[in-house]
Amino acid sequence: MKNRIQPITMPKWGIEMQEGTINAWHCAVGSAIAKGDPLLDVETEKIVNSVESPVDGTLRRVIADAGETRPVGALLAVYADADVSDAEIDAFITSFKAADASFEPEAPAAAAESSPATANDTSPAAETESKVSPIARRIAERLGIDVSRITGTGRHGRVSKEDVEAYAQAQGLMPAEGGQPAAPAAVDNTPTREKMTSMRLTIARRLTESKQSIPHYRLSVDVDCSAMAARRAELAVAGTKVSLNDLLLRAVALTLVEHRDVNAQFAGDEVLRFPHADVCVAVATEGGLTTPIVRAADTKDVAQIAAEVADLAERARGARLTREEITGGTFTLSNLGMFGVDRFDAIINPPQVAILAVGAAADRAVVREGAVAVARVMTLELSCDHRVVDGAVGGRFLAALKKRLETGEF
Repeated sequence: MKNRIQPITMPKWGIEMQEGTINAWHCAVGSAIAKGDPLLDVETEKIVNSVESPVDGTLRRVIADAGETRPVGALLAVYADADVSDAEIDAFITSFKAADASFEPEAPAAAAESSPATANDTSPAAETESKVSPIARRIAERLGIDVSRITGTGRHGRVSKEDVEAYAQAQGLMPAEGGQPAAPAAVDNTPTREKMTSMRLTIARRLTESKQSIPHYRLSVDVDCSAMAARRAELAVAGTKVSLNDLLLRAVALTLVEHRDVNAQFAGDEVLRFPHADVCVAVATEGGLTTPIVRAADTKDVAQIAAEVADLAERARGARLTREEITGGTFTLSNLGMFGVDRFDAIINPPQVAILAVGAAADRAVVREGAVAVARVMTLELSCDHRVVDGAVGGRFLAALKKRLETGEF
């Protein structure tokens, strides 16, 4: 290491990344670390990335602990030679200036000005407000008491529920302890606050952008699942266990390569149409929804698809997917049928131009040859980007998919 002090900063993966959350450190302060050794894990968007040590060195200081979020370029840790003093490291940290990794235009100066209601407000009213517990404030409001007249007995003079009640009793607004209360006691319903993870923030940002920028429209069709059930039973006898969703994914992939206007991405003034179907599968994880990709699903049989989906889903729930496994995709399949949901609207995952929402397969009355019968039916709802997929195009795709599923051509 040429420099006696070496900064370790938040890396940048992809043009959209603005910040990352420290998931875990793999080295303790004082450890000697070789170049390429795993140093820490950083959560970005929908995956956890492992950061390797860029140089040989000794970890002398950790600036950001696990669970903390830092912008790209921010100082996370410091390597330093053994003879470098703590004072030198402190000076280095104090003088360190992160590179500006923002891709957003600077906000107008006026936007940085604090309003009277900001947390930096030091007015008497704001100071009084911060020194009153929520339940005490509600009781005071109910009884018409000015809390500024109450002397708080809590830490730093904070006004508690008991302080308000004691003041009210002294003013004759409430009976003494043991008497009938003047009104029902207030119930403390103070919410907890939890900072959103990088993954949830990314989901929120992308879905908001999708709903605001993509002109969605939706088409739905009911599908008789008899052929799918028969195919599934046939495979089970042969020792291959698959789900209806695996069969559906296979059928979707085959239909997509025949309808390339749906197997596409919107790219500004261009439309990208793909020869193979890279199908994203929506997987619910503890941190939120993620969409790993079955690449070229049209070239794989249903047994291969079932094994791949199971592996991707397991690693998604364990936050072990790579960036390549969630980046791209030409179409998305989202199934909430296992939760008993009959039908739902799905939001398109840009830059894709369509997403298929799958409801539960349930017994319904159908008409066959002029007579009412009972069949296992599921509802498929296709959300389309009208900039690329016209109604007739989406309708033809959905009709072809329905035919394929009901005739067992998958």
